Amino acid sequence: MPIIGLGVRRMRGQGIKDLIINSIKIGYRHFDCAADYKNDTEVGEEFKEAFDTGFVKREDLFITIKLWNSDHGHVVEACKDSLKKLQLDYLDLYLVHFPVATRHTGVGTTDSSLGEDGVLDIDTTISLETTWHAMEGLVSSGLVRSIWIRNYDIFMNRDYLAYSKINPVVNQIETHSTAKQKSITPNKILTCN
Repeated sequence: MPIIGLGVRRMRGQGIKDLIINSIKIGYRHFDCAADYKNDTEVGEEFKEAFDTGFVKREDLFITIKLWNSDHGHVVEACKDSLKKLQLDYLDLYLVHFPVATRHTGVGTTDSSLGEDGVLDIDTTISLETTWHAMEGLVSSGLVRSIWIRNYDIFMNRDYLAYSKINPVVNQIETHSTAKQKSITPNKILTCN
């Protein structure tokens, strides 16, 4: 995996085309995508153009996408939807965006599932273990080359180590001035977002 990656969050329209092509030109090879960014179709069009024109080979890029909260019970379908939108045969990395399953709102949609009280509608019927085993199945099927977790605290880390057959190689942690992770010391942060 390349050390530096480029996130495509909040990119739209011509900005995506410029971002993808110019980033490849200057040497970027890792692209960080997510269903929640709602631009995977446009990003996929630019990847396809770059591959079709011989600008870069697929195997030279490392492409990441994240499983959205409402798809924890639909891991395979969500992965296939992302692959279709990105126009790829496989993902280099697929990770659980947040360690919480919410009510399913449809594969490929990332609308917040709120209850009648306006509070996030957590789906307690889907465990993180169930989600993780489905992620492991993606590796076995060849749709995904590696799987990771994101924003798991120390207790969740200990829990998944007890049931995982394929251990995540990284726990990506969001940390910045407005999202301080007080339980994680700087020397324990594996990667920042």
